[in-house]
Amino acid sequence: MSNPYRQYQKTAVTTASREKILLMLYEGAIRFVRQAAVAMQERRIADKGKYISKATAIISELMATLDFKVGGQLAVDLESLYIFMIDKLIEGNIKNDLACLNHVDKLLNTLYVAWKDVIENPRADGVPSAKLQPEEFKTYVAQNGAQDAGAAAQNGPAAIAGRLKASV
Repeated sequence: MSNPYRQYQKTAVTTASREKILLMLYEGAIRFVRQAAVAMQERRIADKGKYISKATAIISELMATLDFKVGGQLAVDLESLYIFMIDKLIEGNIKNDLACLNHVDKLLNTLYVAWKDVIENPRADGVPSAKLQPEEFKTYVAQNGAQDAGAAAQNGPAAIAGRLKASV
């Protein structure tokens, strides 16, 4: 008999946009890193290894989907960051070092919030995010006027958002 929850999960993934799948991958990696941290604290070695392995697999998949032609330097930087995170997960697993897992958790969360903002609030080139870069956004508004900032924020999928999305 098939599990209805598993069927729902499968449908959610197969019908999701590329952007939603990207966010789901980050959510999964974050969840597994946190589960590994709990398992480490509870001295459940097998579970710790299982969750670190799953997080590593997701980060490896994120790295494998980078498009260096479209993403340029951003893709190169993301690849370096993904490699660093995998190294930290391995180090945390070997040394039983919770700090390594926490470091990766913070990095993944930062990337998740940034991608979510890009996906949900596409902007024209050069317009800072009011949510992620409030000081830069205030400066932009002061220099260019609120009307320009508002119009730029409403311009649909902007060039920068397109390049970011395409680089994944």
